[in-house]
Amino acid sequence: MEKLQIILLIMQAFLAFCNICIMLFAFKTFLSKPHDTLESRVAALEQKQKEHDQSLLQGNDRFRSQEKTNEVLIHSTLALIEFEIQYCLIEKKPMTNDLQKAKEDLNRYLATK
Repeated sequence: MEKLQIILLIMQAFLAFCNICIMLFAFKTFLSKPHDTLESRVAALEQKQKEHDQSLLQGNDRFRSQEKTNEVLIHSTLALIEFEIQYCLIEKKPMTNDLQKAKEDLNRYLATK
């Protein structure tokens, strides 16, 4: 009987020790959870920033080609205005005020560019 009580006492102490270990492990896991959550959020934000940077680089290339397109269109418009003005002069037709104003506006724009 006495041996049974000693065994029960040892088992009780062992189970109490295991219970304490489990509680310490759970406490450690609970304390590390904010760190793990923060780490995953930072990784997600870094990935998003990388995607934004890549998008901006692609967008800048598109703007460069757009600038070249705008330049070609401006020169073409200027050539058309000049052609129309010359046509009016050759045919001795009156030049509209809008045509002259368009030429002046375009020249003013090109001068400030």
